[in-house]
Amino acid sequence: MTGVPLARIAKDKDMPGLTRIYKEIQKNKEFSNQIQESRRIGAQSYIENAMEELEHADNRNIMIVREKVQLAKWLASKLIPVYGDKQEIKQETKIEIAWSSNKDNVVDVTPDDAEMVITEAAKT
Repeated sequence: MTGVPLARIAKDKDMPGLTRIYKEIQKNKEFSNQIQESRRIGAQSYIENAMEELEHADNRNIMIVREKVQLAKWLASKLIPVYGDKQEIKQETKIEIAWSSNKDNVVDVTPDDAEMVITEAAKT
């Protein structure tokens, strides 16, 4: 979450190796979600660090700082939706269709069981 890469964390002698971490990510959905959220927050840390370095850059290190800024921008565009090039719009739509042949016999069709209800209505 602080912007330290997972590979660097895995090199610490008190931490499990990178292979072990990746296996755990693969089999444990909750851990995978936690890693993904940490990477999103870490990308924000990258951006803030790059901005700080850019403010203090001089003609000797500007090219290195520029590369760091590009990396931070790329990470942010991939991991943080508000910085991405394309915005994702989620929309939930529920469609209900109902008809009646008389006031007592109403048939309700929903997307989940539409085929079954139509078949039953056709039989009657």
